[in-house]
Amino acid sequence: MINDTVAATIVRYLRHFGIDTAFGIPGLYNMPLFDALRKSDMHVVTVRHEQGAAFMADGYARATGRPAAVVTLPGCGVLNAMTGLSEAYADSSPVLLLSTQVAKAHIDNDGGLLHELTGQFDVVDAVMKHSERLYAAGGTVAVCERAFQALAAGRPRPVQIELPLDVQDELVTAPESGGVRWDDRPRTELSSEAATELERALKAVAAAERPLVIAGGGVVTAAAAAELTTFAERLGAPVLTTGMGVGSIPGDHPLACGVSWIAAADVTGLVATADAVVAIGTRFNQGMTAEWGLALPETTLRIDVDAAEIERNIPTRYRVVGDAKLALAAALGHLNRSGVDRAGKPDEAMAAAQRAYVEAQHRRVGSTRPWFDALRGALPDDAVIAADMSLFWADMLGSFPVAAPRQVLFPWGMGTLGFGVPAAIGAKIGVGARSVVSIAGDGAFQFTGAELGTAVQQRLALPFVVANNNAYGMIKMQQLGKYGADIAVDLPAPDFVALATAYGAHGVRVERPEELAIALKDAFVADGPTVIEVPWGTSFARPE
Repeated sequence: MINDTVAATIVRYLRHFGIDTAFGIPGLYNMPLFDALRKSDMHVVTVRHEQGAAFMADGYARATGRPAAVVTLPGCGVLNAMTGLSEAYADSSPVLLLSTQVAKAHIDNDGGLLHELTGQFDVVDAVMKHSERLYAAGGTVAVCERAFQALAAGRPRPVQIELPLDVQDELVTAPESGGVRWDDRPRTELSSEAATELERALKAVAAAERPLVIAGGGVVTAAAAAELTTFAERLGAPVLTTGMGVGSIPGDHPLACGVSWIAAADVTGLVATADAVVAIGTRFNQGMTAEWGLALPETTLRIDVDAAEIERNIPTRYRVVGDAKLALAAALGHLNRSGVDRAGKPDEAMAAAQRAYVEAQHRRVGSTRPWFDALRGALPDDAVIAADMSLFWADMLGSFPVAAPRQVLFPWGMGTLGFGVPAAIGAKIGVGARSVVSIAGDGAFQFTGAELGTAVQQRLALPFVVANNNAYGMIKMQQLGKYGADIAVDLPAPDFVALATAYGAHGVRVERPEELAIALKDAFVADGPTVIEVPWGTSFARPE
């Protein structure tokens, strides 16, 4: 047993659980916690804005598959972080929020304290899987254990421990370490009913002539890409991924269809050709399903770890709650017993529909193709892309090939601007020597571009590609397409190269794709971050 402050005990338990990195800004109400962090071996990253802290923790979690911590001040501090926390919630990222509070006696009294926010706990809880306030030192162990269990079990999402200022300094006698560890987290087993339902569904799927697999983020979370790929090969089923499922099957695999996204290509023809669909770990959200307009075949099997999610959006005949890796292992066992092995060869009609969809995605790349090729050629096979909402990346994302999961990070859930810069920083801190690149438009970069200072301070060899069209380009394109005119979308951009220099980073402006490839390769081995500005033209016509 160790007698120490609550703050020090929590930090010790974080390390035992498997969290080694915290993002945040110190201040009056979290000073005890930051002092405990100072005395630990945690990697503490000082950000320029709490929104950046939340996006960095999200990027770290997506790229590594491990949780990180965000430490906020009450009121303005935690509200600043809410956009990033909302994105982590929407896209199922394991982020631990240590949200500090005013002293216990003043919580929710609206007394006019610095940073006070009446109702703060409930405001933040709206984007949390689990929230708990630590009222007294004696509850430290139990509160931490429940928080860690919530992080580790089932669908990953942010978890909050709220810490009043005075409680952080209280003394507590507690075991040296907790009982829950991230690396030992349990998988959601299939119940006997779920196993029976899976067998029923697989008999119908195996009998189908034109099966299609849809792979979502649940496949990535479960580390089930290998099982997914083998399952698709045995069925002879093309694989369509959601945005969060990118990399579930290698991008150059013959069965890979690319991404289902409303702005990439029309997926309805591909799905309509299928006489069976197996959807694994996907929310069936608006952008992935042609605004919920997909006509799924009667034989549709949905597998998801979240019992609530599996009932949402599009009804399906077969529904199995369980971990994707365990469910796919069971499915492969069924195919083995049934002797089903189509050796990766889809039905002719399905293969034609796959080719048509892939070709439509490549047409969407259009004039961006030389930049697409330069970017892919400059990136190592294991590189991570943290991309923001931008026309530059929107042209590419449907068909940009990646080799494995966790290599493309994008704000699919909230669609917020400002994700790419801090998410890339978090990812780079998490993956270390591997190459990471941020891609953003000029508008998105200006949301969180101040975090360039964080990248400089952390000495990260990290390129930030800024596609500059002096506008909120995607919105301008939509306005012009709908109304024939635009408003409030033009942005006189700063000199991004000069801005980079002012921060102590490198800066370069490129005019041609081959220059981008050279600049990226230089940036990956530089002694700090590099801003690469790409002048991106003034055409805002909607792609055909």
